[in-house]
Amino acid sequence: MTTAPTRRRHRRHSSAEPRPQPATRGHGWGEDGPTAEELERERLWERLVAQGWRAEIVGGRIVVSPWTRQRQALLVDRVGDQLYAVKRERGWVFYQTWAVHIPPLRGDKRLPDLLVAPPDCPRFDDSQAYGHGTLLAVEVCSDDSRHEDHEVKPVEYARAGVPLVLVVDEFATPKTVTLFRDLRDGAYRTRIEVTEGEVLELPEPFGVKLDTTALFAP
Repeated sequence: MTTAPTRRRHRRHSSAEPRPQPATRGHGWGEDGPTAEELERERLWERLVAQGWRAEIVGGRIVVSPWTRQRQALLVDRVGDQLYAVKRERGWVFYQTWAVHIPPLRGDKRLPDLLVAPPDCPRFDDSQAYGHGTLLAVEVCSDDSRHEDHEVKPVEYARAGVPLVLVVDEFATPKTVTLFRDLRDGAYRTRIEVTEGEVLELPEPFGVKLDTTALFAP
């Protein structure tokens, strides 16, 4: 017995139908969203982060850093302790896994060791904040990141509009804490460095004096 071939109905997609939106899409990507190259890079970055890697995108390239060591994590926690009262009073948020968008490339992002921002901070997308909406970025140096933390990242954060940057360096002799402030025309006009045992005053809206003796305690 011969059966007639079955006709399959192929649905014709109308150009008016909305396209599926990638998970990384946000206001910062513009109306058309990321390009194919940008989307591929974002998805790779997301996979690395999901696997537990500390990954950033710098100059259009993914940069993977070593795991944070216990001592670095302790210093980040101690900075947070000294900021906690004002953070709680003002309803701010501490982030350790939210990046800052670094212009001009749309996908570039840096991941501070600690980011302080209000809960309504404007977002480039779900994975990165606009720097001008944040309050403070904190970087704790490792033995092989000192040049980048002192010289490279502050330039990028200034370009992003982050108002204050704090760099904690236990590998300097003596140990130092450096504050970059007075952001104007895409650059920090003031750099204040104190050594262990001195007090560093954070300007408003913090109005906090950082105790470096407690910070660098064993």
